[in-house]
Amino acid sequence: MMMSSSRAMTMGNSRGLSISSIVIFFTAIACQLTDVALGPVKVWELMAISLFPFFIRRIETKLLVFLVVFVLLMLLSLFKGATTDVYFSNYGGLKSKYIISLVRFVELVLCLVVACLPFNFYRNNGLSYTDIVRKFLNYNGIILLGIFALFMVDVAAGSKLVSYGPTHRMRGFYVEGGPYGLYISTLLLLELMFLKRKLFLAMFAVALLLSQSKAGIVGAVVFGFLAMTFRYPFLRSFINPKNVFRFSTLMLVGVLLGGAVMYKVAENYVDDLSNLNEVLALRGNDPSLVMGRIAATYIGPNIISDNPYIGVGLGAYSLVRNNSEYRGPFPVVPGWDLTGLGGFFNLMIENGAIGVILFLIATIRYFKFDEMGMVFFVLFVLPFLLGAQLYMVYPWLYLGFYSVYRREMTNE
Repeated sequence: MMMSSSRAMTMGNSRGLSISSIVIFFTAIACQLTDVALGPVKVWELMAISLFPFFIRRIETKLLVFLVVFVLLMLLSLFKGATTDVYFSNYGGLKSKYIISLVRFVELVLCLVVACLPFNFYRNNGLSYTDIVRKFLNYNGIILLGIFALFMVDVAAGSKLVSYGPTHRMRGFYVEGGPYGLYISTLLLLELMFLKRKLFLAMFAVALLLSQSKAGIVGAVVFGFLAMTFRYPFLRSFINPKNVFRFSTLMLVGVLLGGAVMYKVAENYVDDLSNLNEVLALRGNDPSLVMGRIAATYIGPNIISDNPYIGVGLGAYSLVRNNSEYRGPFPVVPGWDLTGLGGFFNLMIENGAIGVILFLIATIRYFKFDEMGMVFFVLFVLPFLLGAQLYMVYPWLYLGFYSVYRREMTNE
């Protein structure tokens, strides 16, 4: 009887591990296919609605601070919509006033659903932090091999399956190479910090180079520095906030170097904006100029200066950017336009200074600012500074990784 019970427990554990492996595979797919949609709903969102909740039995209570903040952002958005005299365009359906804010709120909640998964793998299936990250990186490597194969088809046949442009810039299944390279740079950090497998490091490095992503390269440099600090005790002391002088020195140097690098990255945008009227006269029909990052660099600050405290509402940049008082010399664009400038910039536009402060409070409360806490803090925050939107899923998955790592190290 005891042997039968033991065998049943072993089979149950094996089944649980197999199921968790499958779910981790789907999280890798969700991160790789983050921009792929079926109609109005993205593939990862469908997973977060119809699949992932079945594997969540417990919710880490520390994550609830983000849920509270998201509810507050939604309430601020509804209040702004009801009291403002700002004109909101109506694209119909999900892309209309109030509805777009609800859509963004749901997307943010679904990000928290994904963030809950690693904690449940750890609690319910007994997977360690290293097990979870190894499986996640392995599955990303497998997917990347498929993308490399499609990339070679693109080069040979001139197709645009996973690349675009005359230089065959690899984008995977993302909209552009920039955000895809940024995602790949985060995989590099995870591999460098925890597994250090040369084959995977080489694969991720090649993918980053093929993406030709400026944001990805900036991210890789920052992440590479973080990984290097753990090899040298002297450097490691600079990322420990308890060493106030060294930590402050690193922050100052980081801000100065980061500003210089970002200026270099944005140099073409600055040139276009400094000669805006002449450039618009020549390229007024060019979507890469009148939509996206360059336009948002001009339009965004105008929206912020007019709505500095609570913004214009979640998702509402696209509804107000055509207003003449914001767009200035830029033409009205009929298409749905996003800033492409990252979650924090968007948050400042859409929920103002109050929204940014609330999000920073939640983030700071969640992390323990020891050495590894700083690494995960940068892994979570940096993508939002370099172009990822707040509702992009992979930083939230990494938040879940940190919850498991913290519990393993502290036996919570």
